[in-house]
Amino acid sequence: MKIGIIVFSKTNNTFSVADELKSALVKKGLDAEIQRIVPENDDPGVKPPIVFTSKPDVTPYDVVIFASPVWAFSLAGVMKEYLEQVSSLEGKRVFSFVTKQLASKFTGGTKANRQIKSVVELKGGRVEKSFIVSWKNKKRDEEIANLIAEICKAV
Repeated sequence: MKIGIIVFSKTNNTFSVADELKSALVKKGLDAEIQRIVPENDDPGVKPPIVFTSKPDVTPYDVVIFASPVWAFSLAGVMKEYLEQVSSLEGKRVFSFVTKQLASKFTGGTKANRQIKSVVELKGGRVEKSFIVSWKNKKRDEEIANLIAEICKAV
């Protein structure tokens, strides 16, 4: 089973969680790798169409994990545009997680995961589990540990 962690991360917060997840999956004996989404312009206000300098192909993966920050209470526009350009996700196991600064509820984490789910379903896939990591939450390390444990258990 080949696992692709497809990550967009401007500040490396999201990437750091993806890297911990990858290490845990590899330690479990699984074939996991991180592929970064890299736009020419990673400004939060950038409008479509977004030009990518690195746009990972999901085709080789049996399991795909999408990881993105929350920007302005919503899924980062870069990830949204990338997902809309992804080929079919039919037959693939899909997971997602988002990172956000604010610890309080109603600051976009749930909405961002719903946005990922919506596009994944349009591409013929189904998100099995989704997670939120709140960067300023005192329980952030627990959120990360739970995300890693749940995904490792599921795959």
